[in-house]
Amino acid sequence: MSLALQKAAPLTAEVRLGLAISQFEAELSAEQKAALHKDKTALCKSPPTIRDVMQLTAEIDRRAAEKSRGRRCFGPRFTNVLQAIQQFAALGDVVVGGSQNILACGVWSLVRMTLLSIVNLSSYLDKISALLMMAGKSAPRYEEMALLYPRSRNLQSQLFEYFLVVVRLCQQIIKMSKTSVIGQLLSFPSEADLKSYQSNLDQWAKMIKDEVSLLTGQAIKEQSVTLKSLLRLSQHQSDRRRQRARVRVLEACSTYDYQTTWRQIRKAGNSSLLASMKEYQSWKTWGIRSRTLVCAGKLGSGKSVLLANVVDDLNLGPMGGKSPVAYFFCRHDIPESLKAEIILGSLLRQLLQTISDLTPAEKFVEEVGFVRDPEKVEKLLQLQIPHDFKPYFVLDGLDECDGPQAQEVLKILGYLQERFPLRVCISSRLDSANVLLNPGGLAGQSVVTIPEDNPDIGDFINTTLAVFLQSGKLKIGNPTLILEIEDALLRGAQGMFLWVALQLESLCASKTDEQIRLTLSDLPKDLPQTFSRILRESGELGFDYQQKILELVLVAQRPLTTDELREVLSVVPGDTNWDPSRLLNDVHSALACCGCLITVDEEDLTVRLVHHSFKQFLLGEFTDQGTAACRITTEEANGCMGDIIVTYLNYPVFETQLSSTVVPQLQGLADTAPHTVIRSMGTPSHIQRLALKLLESRRKPGFNMGGFLRMPAFILLPHPSTNFTSSRTQNNSGHGTFFSIHHYTQDCEWL
Repeated sequence: MSLALQKAAPLTAEVRLGLAISQFEAELSAEQKAALHKDKTALCKSPPTIRDVMQLTAEIDRRAAEKSRGRRCFGPRFTNVLQAIQQFAALGDVVVGGSQNILACGVWSLVRMTLLSIVNLSSYLDKISALLMMAGKSAPRYEEMALLYPRSRNLQSQLFEYFLVVVRLCQQIIKMSKTSVIGQLLSFPSEADLKSYQSNLDQWAKMIKDEVSLLTGQAIKEQSVTLKSLLRLSQHQSDRRRQRARVRVLEACSTYDYQTTWRQIRKAGNSSLLASMKEYQSWKTWGIRSRTLVCAGKLGSGKSVLLANVVDDLNLGPMGGKSPVAYFFCRHDIPESLKAEIILGSLLRQLLQTISDLTPAEKFVEEVGFVRDPEKVEKLLQLQIPHDFKPYFVLDGLDECDGPQAQEVLKILGYLQERFPLRVCISSRLDSANVLLNPGGLAGQSVVTIPEDNPDIGDFINTTLAVFLQSGKLKIGNPTLILEIEDALLRGAQGMFLWVALQLESLCASKTDEQIRLTLSDLPKDLPQTFSRILRESGELGFDYQQKILELVLVAQRPLTTDELREVLSVVPGDTNWDPSRLLNDVHSALACCGCLITVDEEDLTVRLVHHSFKQFLLGEFTDQGTAACRITTEEANGCMGDIIVTYLNYPVFETQLSSTVVPQLQGLADTAPHTVIRSMGTPSHIQRLALKLLESRRKPGFNMGGFLRMPAFILLPHPSTNFTSSRTQNNSGHGTFFSIHHYTQDCEWL
C-alpha cells in the first residue's frame, strides 16, 4: 500500500515520517513492539521533559559501565540531539496534538530504544555517538519553537525531514544490532554513509535555523501584533499563552549555557564512590528538611567529575518530577560563569523549566525584571513551585569565584533552605583556606572527603591505557611493560586524577621502551613539577608559539575555537598588511608545543587550559612550587591580546564588500591560479582537496576551474583576504541550493 502511494503522488514529509516509523516498528520483535507501544501511549499523555533527556544519557552510561567497569562515557554526546527530539515531542502536545503528536512521541520512543540498544554494540558506540554528537552541534533546539511552529509550513516540513533522517539512521542501527558479530561488521554504515547522514542532518538543521531566524525577525518587527496573531493561529489559545509566558520567564532568569560544561566534565569518566559514600546516600534520601553535602578533595582529585556523576545519579533516582535536579559548574576560563547572578539565575531557570505553566510568574517578572534579590526569588518560587517540591542543587567550582560572589551565592542558598526543602551539594578544595569548608549559612551540613586511595583511579588508568593502545597513541615493544606503567602510576597518583592523566599523555611521546622506563623511574612528585616538565619538553617544538598561545588562551574572555586561534596566531602586531601565507597550515601542530596542557574539546573545538591549577601555575600562584615556571602576568597577556585585536581591526581588507554575479568560465587558467586563492579557501581540509584538484587539472587540457569552484563542498565563509561574489542557484538535479563563489584580490587579475 505504501509503495502504491509513493508511486501515485509525492508524499509530504509528515506522511513519509509516519511511514518510516511504521517500517521501523514492523521490524521489531513482539516484545519490542509492546514496549514501544506502551512508551508511546504514556508519552502522548505526558511528553518527555529535559529530565527525560538527562535520565536517558545517564542510563546509557550506567549500562555501559556495568558491561565494562571504568569504560568511557558516551551518554553526554547524545544530549543535543535528544534535546531537539524532546522539544519536537513537546511541540506535539502543546501546539498541534492529533497525528503529529503521535509522530513526535514515536520519534522519541524509537530513538530511546535505539540508543539503549547500541550499548551492546560496544565496538561501534564510539562512532555512532560521535556522529550524533557532531549532528547535535546544529540540532534544532529553540525555546521559542512552540510559538514559531504554527506560523510556518516550511518550518513544520523541515522538522519532519530532519527527524526522518534520524529515524532512518535508527532503523539501520536496530537492524545491525540483531545480526551476528560478523553481520554487524558487514552491515555497519560505511564512512560514506555516516558522512551522508551527518550531511543531511546538518542541511536540514541549517534550513530550520534560517527559518527560525526569519520568523524571529518578523516577530521582533511586528512586536505585539505578531504575538496576538500567534494566539489566533491555533485553537489552543491557552496553550499558546502559556508557552509565551514560559519563554519570557525562563529567559528572564538566565540565558547562560550551563549544559556544555557539564557535558565536557561528565565525559571524563564514571565514579563508583557514590554507592559507598554513606554521607551522600543519607543526604540524597533525607526527608523534608534542607541539607547540605560538601564534597572535599585535594587539587586534581576529581571533584568535578564526581559531582557530574552526582547529577546523573540523582536523575536516575525514583524521585520523579517532585525532585528536580539543577546544577551549575563554574569554569575558570569563562568569567561569566563566576558571577553570582549567572549561577543563581541558571539554577532558578532549571527549577522553573520543570513546571509546565509559568503564567503566574509572568506578571511578576514583568514588574521586577531580573530576579536576583533573595526575597524576590522566594516570592517567585512561592508563586510557582508546589509545596511538596524537594529540589536538588549541585554546584561545582564555587571556590573559583571571587570571595564576594561566592558569599552571595551561599547567602541566597542558605536563605532558600530556610524556606524550602532544598538539598545542596557543593565541592571544595582541601588545600585552600576557602569559605566552602565552613559554609556557615547552609543547613544540615555534612562533609565527605575523596580518599587518596580512590579505587576509581585504578579503573581510570586501566581504561585509558587500553584506549591509548587500541588507538596506537601509546606504542610499546614489550607487552609486559604495560603492567610496569600501570603499577608506577598507581604508586605515584596520591589520589590525583589530573596527575595521572598528564603522566599518561607524556608517556605517549616516548619513542622506545627504554625512554618509557626512564620516565617511570623519575616521575614528577606533584602537579607543579609535572607542569614544568611538560612545558620544558614540549617547548622544544616552538617556544615562541608556546608563550603566545598560553597568553592568548589565558586571557580570552571566552574559549577560542581552533579556527579563531589559527587566525589570531597569524597576526603580527603593528603590521596591518594581511599576508595569508602567515596562516598556520595545521593549528594542532602549533598546539603541540604546549603538550597536553592545552586541550581541544571534541564537540565545539574550543581551546582550553587543561585545568584551573595550570592557570594558577602560569600566574605564579603556587608559591612553594620550587620549579622553573613559565611565568605569565595578566598585564603582559592582556597587552599581547590587545595588540593583536587592534592590528586585526585595522586590516584595510575589511573595507571589501559582497556583490552578485555569475560564475566565470576559467578554462585553461587553472594552472595559473595564484597561491592566494588556495590559501583563502577556508579550512585546511578544503585547501588540500582544492590543491589536489589543481594538480590533476594540469593533465586535463580545457579543465574548467570555475565549474569546480561551484561545487557545494566549497561553500565558505569570507576571509579577510577575500572578496567574494555569490549567487544563489538551483543545481542540476533540482534539489537544494548552493552558492557560486569566486575570488579576487589586488594582486589577482584573472577575473
